Amino acid sequence: MTTSPSALLVTPLPFMPTKSTPTTGSSPLDLPHSEQHAWITEQVGGWADAATYHLQAVIHVHGNGIAIGLQPNPVLWTLASAWRDRMLPYTLHGPALITGPEDSNGRYTPLTPQMAAQTQQALQTATDWWLEHDFDIALWPTNPSSRLFAEAVARTRAVL
Repeated sequence: MTTSPSALLVTPLPFMPTKSTPTTGSSPLDLPHSEQHAWITEQVGGWADAATYHLQAVIHVHGNGIAIGLQPNPVLWTLASAWRDRMLPYTLHGPALITGPEDSNGRYTPLTPQMAAQTQQALQTATDWWLEHDFDIALWPTNPSSRLFAEAVARTRAVL
């Protein structure tokens, strides 16, 4: 019996990906019960900000990713846009960790098996779209609200 991941790590695509770039969209991880802040900080490479785009999930991203020059993450942006049901007018940068929501004790909960599976499928769909349209990745950080990217969001939203 396989267990469902309790957290998902979403790393940016290579700057110049090719259709043969192997990627699954996310890496499954086990969310620790204690020392979560330190662990989350390690996963995203620095101080993490938590953002809620879905009631059952939290996205943790580097709090200063743009300023320190972390690579844009169009796959994560696509998922967040699909969860919000609109294209976000800003970009997301660097690796991100997706967990369940915060509990009453201030700890993040594991993703439910259903949420983990659904999110992995959505991330794979978004990854596939970006790899199919690798010529668009360079344009995306300069104009994330371009209508060119509506298809990525719509395809990802369809699997949710």
